[in-house]
This record gives sequence, C-alpha cells and structure tokens, in this order.
Amino acid sequence: MNSASKHIIVVGGGTAGSVLAARLSEDPGLNITLLEIGADDDSYGDGILDPARAPEAWLGMQPVAMTPMLNGAGVIPMIQGRLLGGTSAVNGLATLRGLPEDYDGWAAMGLSGWGWDDVKDTFIAAETDKDFGSSPIHGGSGPLPVRRWRREEMGRAQLAFYDGMVELGARTVTDINDPSQLPGLGIFPVTIDDDAKRVTTSRAYLTPEVRARGNLSIRTQSEVATLLVDKKRVKGVVLATGEVIEGDEIVVSAGALWTPNLLMRSGIGPADHLADHGIAAHVDLPVGETMSDHIGPGLRYIHDGPRGGRAGPAQSLLIGASNGVDIDYHAFPIAPPLREGPTEFVMAVFLLRSSGLGSVRLAEKPGESPVVIAPPLPDDANERLRHAFKRIAAWETSAAANELGCSPIEPLDLNAPDAPANARERYTVSYGHMAGTCPMGTVLDADCRVLGIEGLRVADASVMPTIPSGNTYLGCVMVAERIARKMMAEVRG
Repeated sequence: MNSASKHIIVVGGGTAGSVLAARLSEDPGLNITLLEIGADDDSYGDGILDPARAPEAWLGMQPVAMTPMLNGAGVIPMIQGRLLGGTSAVNGLATLRGLPEDYDGWAAMGLSGWGWDDVKDTFIAAETDKDFGSSPIHGGSGPLPVRRWRREEMGRAQLAFYDGMVELGARTVTDINDPSQLPGLGIFPVTIDDDAKRVTTSRAYLTPEVRARGNLSIRTQSEVATLLVDKKRVKGVVLATGEVIEGDEIVVSAGALWTPNLLMRSGIGPADHLADHGIAAHVDLPVGETMSDHIGPGLRYIHDGPRGGRAGPAQSLLIGASNGVDIDYHAFPIAPPLREGPTEFVMAVFLLRSSGLGSVRLAEKPGESPVVIAPPLPDDANERLRHAFKRIAAWETSAAANELGCSPIEPLDLNAPDAPANARERYTVSYGHMAGTCPMGTVLDADCRVLGIEGLRVADASVMPTIPSGNTYLGCVMVAERIARKMMAEVRG
C-alpha cells in the first residue's frame, strides 16, 4: 500500500461494508482496510449457497448473531449475518427497493441527494437484471445478478399461495420493483447466479480481481471493540485483542444493531445512557433511540408431503392490503427441501408502514448483545391485519390450498374480531429489517458523517431516517454505493 494515501477503515464486511470497501478501493489514492468479525466467504457451504436452506440460519444452524428483541408479548429473535457478506448471506434473498415516496420522504426532511430521482439510478447501476435487462428501471451491467424464481423452481406452499390468491382475484404483476405495477401479487426478485446459488454482496463486489488490488486489505475474524476518539476526532479503532489500527477516516457498517452499540461504547450517543454505563460522552447524540423494523404475525401451517422445489423462502408475495402498499404477506417453508413427510410453512403478514419506533441500548456487560426494544405497531395495525387475515382465511378454502392439503398448526379464527390482537400476542416475528438507529438528520448529516465527530461516518441500514416499504437488503447496497461515491468525490476535490 502507498503510505502517503488516505487510509480508510471500514468496520464490518456485511451487506453494506463489502460494497463500500470494493467501491472505495477503485480509487488508487485510497488505502482501504476492511475489518469483519466473522469468517471470509470462502467458508460458505451449501447451507448458505443453497437458497432453499436459508431457514437453517433462522433456526440457528448457520453462523449468525441472534439478538433478542423485547416487546410486550415476549422476546423476538432477530438474525444478523456474522461473516463476510453479512446478512446478505443468511437472508431470504428478496431484492426489493421500496417505493419512490419512501425516498422522497427523506428528501422532504431536508436530506438533499436522497430523493427517488437521486437514488433510482444507484439501484439500477447495482444490478444485472436477467429477466428485463437494461431498461429505464433496471440495470444490465451491475455487480448483483437479479432474476425471479420460475414456477418449476418454487416450493409447493409458495405455488399454492400464488395460485390460491389468483383464484381469489388478486391482481398479478410481472415486476414488483416497478412501482407503477403495485399493489399486486408477484414473485420476489433474488440475487442468484446461473446455478441458482446465493450471491452475497461480498461474492458480487469483492471478486478475486478486486481482492488483488494493492490498496485493499481484508481482515476477517477481527472484532472492533471501540473507536479511538481524541478531541472529537476519530483516529482509528481498537480491536478486541488490544491491537490499535490508525486511520484517516472510519466508516462503521456493522448493521443497525451493532453500529449504534459500537458508537455508544466509544462515547458517541445519549449522554445520560452512557453515564449509566460509566462511559463519558464525546458527543451527546440520540444514537439508538429510533429503531424501525418490519414486524408482524407469522402464522404457522403444515401441509402434506415434502416441501418441493429448489427456490429460497422468498418466492411469491402479495403486496398491498387495506390501503395501497401497506402490508405484504407470503408463505415460506421452513423445512429442508428434501425432507420427507409433512412440511411446515409460515404465512407471514408484515406491516410495511408503521409509525412506531423502538430502541437499541447498551448491554449490561461488554461483549453481550445490545438491548433491543421492539417498535410498537401503529394504532391502525389491527384494522390492517384484519383485512389481510380475511384474505388468508379465504385462501384456506381455495382449491389450491385444498390440493396442497394444508392446515394451521395452532388454529386461529382469522375472521374473529380479536384475531389481530391474538396473533400479535402469540405469533409476532421480526422481518430482520432493523433500520434507523443512527439516522441522517439527527445523528448523521446528509453525507452520513457523525455530527460533532470528525473523520467518522456510518453506512448501513442505521442511516435510514425512515424504513423503506420493502426489504432493506437492497437499500443497504444503495446507501453503501452512494456513500462510496461521496467519499471518493471529496478526495478528488
């Protein structure tokens, strides 16, 4: 590496961090060190590469961090990838963007450069869409290969859900990343290669050619314990081993739970909360005070016979319930694809638009998971869920569901007035879309620089001031792409 170059340290090689490190290393005037707490992506086995086995991660059978989230009904487990590629290695592969009004809302908050017209081209440039190719809304030459599952690849529960909803009159769409087609019933776009294997952001962006760059150093199994802050400027990081790595600029991309945890451990956060843990605040900021997530009930079913298909759990879904695009619901199997006998699947009903805000707080002891409080569902949640439940109850009687031979594991009268309240209490799950814990506007400026601390940025789902109306995975890619461009533009002057 050129010792005279600017040294940038990226903390976290997950969904966003892998993108950020790859893009920044395109500039030969920058030296990049990427620090990842977990293993490299050469550790991926079939449990990760085979999309149909994604539920193994959710059941604790893959290298993930399982952080408990507390709500009024108990504890909800949340998964985060703990290896290079991060949660893009263990998620359902759903490659959605959200809606234009999501990002226009960011711009309306005074965050220049984050409106839909600003970010749309970034989404397009990130993908090579195998179905639609280069078009006004899709890319044909980006790092992420994207296509939709074929009918012959889909599991039996997924096909029954799709066909049953068509039977009930649901409007079908060919592209759920085209806002003009929503609401409707469609197939998830996913990031898979020609062999239908998962493509994580590390596989897509940190290619052998990128890794061969002399200005990029990737260090896995490297846990960052704290940031080194001196006189309101970050100077480097301290690893759990005690090793100090100095840098000219630090970008934290550890995810929406662990990024605020690291900032607070380093004295960046709510002064009163830090004082409770014996930490002096370098700057008093509302870190961790505004967490969003897509949560909702996951109704458990079982059907006769094996799962079928080879596709991942994100296959067919219906977007839109009582008020435009406000809910998505879909069935996904959690059984191994080749296991004989009855198959369990979950009918997930997630609120895409919610006003509640949860929080992330430091653990009582260093090294433990942060304390996460679930965002409350909005006042109209029961009404919206009731609308969705009526559709699902009708689906249960469809010819497609009858042919599948399915039945609820724990019967719930979905048409009963108290069904939403009962479901929320008994079946609430997290979609794994934690966001907004270090948002632009209150913790960060519009270039994702931490307010009051020089040389420090954040680039992951933490920065989102409001949660998009869709899976956050591709939003993290977009954020990393844009922050990398901003940083390189600053270097060039």
